[in-house]
Amino acid sequence: MNIFLFIIIIIALFFSLIIFYFLKKSTKNLSVGEVNKNIFKQQFNEISKDFKIGVINKEDFGLMKNELSRRVLKYSLKNNIDEKEENKLWANFIKLISIPIIIILSIIFYYSNGQPGLPDLPLSFRKDNIIPEIFYQRALIDIDKQIITSADKIDLYILKANTLNALKKNDQALIIWKYIIDNFQGKLDGGALLSYGETIIQGAINKENKIIISGKAKEVFEKAAKLSDINTETGALSRFYIGLYAYQNKNMFLATNIWDSIIESTPDNAPWKAQLEEQVKQFSKNQTNVQEQEILSMVEKLDKRLYSSDSKDIMQWQKLGRSYLVLGKLDKASTAYKKAYDLDHNNIDSVKGLAESMLLKQENNQDAKDNIIILFERILSKEKNYPLALWVLAEHEIILNNYVRAKKLLNRLLIQLSEDSEEYNLVFSKLKEINN
Repeated sequence: MNIFLFIIIIIALFFSLIIFYFLKKSTKNLSVGEVNKNIFKQQFNEISKDFKIGVINKEDFGLMKNELSRRVLKYSLKNNIDEKEENKLWANFIKLISIPIIIILSIIFYYSNGQPGLPDLPLSFRKDNIIPEIFYQRALIDIDKQIITSADKIDLYILKANTLNALKKNDQALIIWKYIIDNFQGKLDGGALLSYGETIIQGAINKENKIIISGKAKEVFEKAAKLSDINTETGALSRFYIGLYAYQNKNMFLATNIWDSIIESTPDNAPWKAQLEEQVKQFSKNQTNVQEQEILSMVEKLDKRLYSSDSKDIMQWQKLGRSYLVLGKLDKASTAYKKAYDLDHNNIDSVKGLAESMLLKQENNQDAKDNIIILFERILSKEKNYPLALWVLAEHEIILNNYVRAKKLLNRLLIQLSEDSEEYNLVFSKLKEINN
């Protein structure tokens, strides 16, 4: 209300200035000389005609002309002074009452046709684009008034349902949607069904503070998707929710396929594409984290069982070491493989796992330690073309300046690689370096 009063005072001052300008312009009087000139011209024309036709003689004509000039001048001065005083009083009166009248009329008009109960919403008080509930409540009143006169317009009911949803009156919104579904079945388009599905979702958000796609919501989104192209906002969002249903039911493969199809079909300049990509990225990241947690939980259970029972099962220790290696827990991986290796030094899988985990534990660009070299020599004695052993041992031979064996090892590795691979180029460069 304070802002409204401030605005109408500014408007009143603006219009008052305009009134003052025109009043000042309209009260501007003709000069005395101009008044005399006009009056004298008319009277002189009359006596000039009398003189010409001989009604008056020349002497009388001169006297009459002089007397006429004297009287006109005196009359003009008196009338102009009186008129000027009268106009000045009238202008001052209008100036005095114009501002209050404009302000009073503005307030009366606002209270009779406006919304005086609405609060002020200055920019400094607006946070996160949140609109006060009273604006939605007033909107509902206006919508209900329009529905009374236009009960057959589906748009008004959809607007009312969405407004109720914005007010978190989800149960009432669903009642309106049920009425829409029952009475406007043939008029529902994809956008309306999308709004209905989102209202169902909002109910779950209000109760559990998270998005849950129910079977009913999924059916609604499927209907919306059938009525909308995938490259439209309605079609894309409908299919996104269908993918989210698959995601929540742990069918990540289906969810990923649906989401990838949406992103590929959506035009690059579509304003909703970036948001969809961000949502898909977030859900994929969450799924990865969940999977990692599930794997870690299973690995920890296996770890606890093997250590608590001091297991002699080599394959179970290898499995634990391999799991920790995948999770990047190199110390635990090395320890588990060492357990398997200690149970059977000749088990090649245990030797490979221990050698690889110990190698990865080293700092970058650090030369392989002797115990690691011994393990890779044992691997090579069992499998003469094992790629990692060939590379590690070749690097070690180069450090020892044993280039002959290094070249033999690298050549055995090179013939196993594809010529267009990065590994091939790396080995080829290393051989070229040795030869030079």
